[in-house]
Amino acid sequence: MRLRNMHHAGRATARAGFTLMELLVVVAILVILVGVATPLYLNYLEQSKAKIARTTAHSLAGEIKNYAISHDGNWPDQNTWDLLPLPPEKKPPLDPWGRPFQWSLRSIQQADGTQFADPVVWSGGPQGNQGAEGDFSSLR
Repeated sequence: MRLRNMHHAGRATARAGFTLMELLVVVAILVILVGVATPLYLNYLEQSKAKIARTTAHSLAGEIKNYAISHDGNWPDQNTWDLLPLPPEKKPPLDPWGRPFQWSLRSIQQADGTQFADPVVWSGGPQGNQGAEGDFSSLR
């Protein structure tokens, strides 16, 4: 079947396909949409990694506290994960950026003057340079 521009009762038949200009407009719109959506998506991924790091740090701090409770107040060696009830493939636990979590004990003085130890777990963050007071800590 050949397509021709024929007139039937005073009307032109429909074209077969799109013009180059129409295709370029569609491609330009798609490029703009991808250009806007990509940074938003990458920002969302980084925020998700930060939330995962903080949540995991809190969970690991709880595991360290549980260890001390079940071992008569004896804490595991700092930055040693072997004594915690984690599967072997999860030791040492890694943050969302692939680096091991770190932890240490901090001393807290109560209002009555007594002191107690509390574990602080942290991730180095995306650049690996965050410390215990950083954004990816069990203190946050």
